[in-house]
Amino acid sequence: MRAFLDSFIYRIKGRIITRKGELKNMDNTEWDSLCIEVNEYLEADTTLDAGLKQVVELNLQIGTNNPNERDAATGALKALLKGRDGTPFRRGQKSAVPASVRVSIDRICGIVEEAALGYYNHDAIIGAISMKHIKSGGGAFADADEYAQAVVKRNRNSLSKMYKEGTWDGSLDSLLGDSSEE
Repeated sequence: MRAFLDSFIYRIKGRIITRKGELKNMDNTEWDSLCIEVNEYLEADTTLDAGLKQVVELNLQIGTNNPNERDAATGALKALLKGRDGTPFRRGQKSAVPASVRVSIDRICGIVEEAALGYYNHDAIIGAISMKHIKSGGGAFADADEYAQAVVKRNRNSLSKMYKEGTWDGSLDSLLGDSSEE
């Protein structure tokens, strides 16, 4: 029983710590998975600055070459990529769609949010007639931001569903109907 307790492992702020207080490094599987996600994201987002891309690649190289530095490299990667369209570092459950599709969906949702805010703020009557879905509690939206978030969520879910069902390939061109197919 004592040997079991000594080998017991738990996590504190993402770090694995043994019962004896020893820090365990991220295992190869976790690191390889992170590398695949980040590399996929780097390939998908063509708007990333070349310097930023180079820093991200160096952090991946550091973590690959030195397992003791993986936690620090992960922290640096999160700081660099958090909040960007299609990033692998976002809150909630991991997405079932690839990074290239997440980038497209995030860009589309940014446009939808801007348009929804403009629509809601166009005239006071819009706020008076725009109601929440009954599953969301019904009634009027508190403000333009709440309205825009509801519209964005609905569109994000719709786009993800279209990709998963195979009715959309995840690219902006195919969504808009590529005019070169005449």
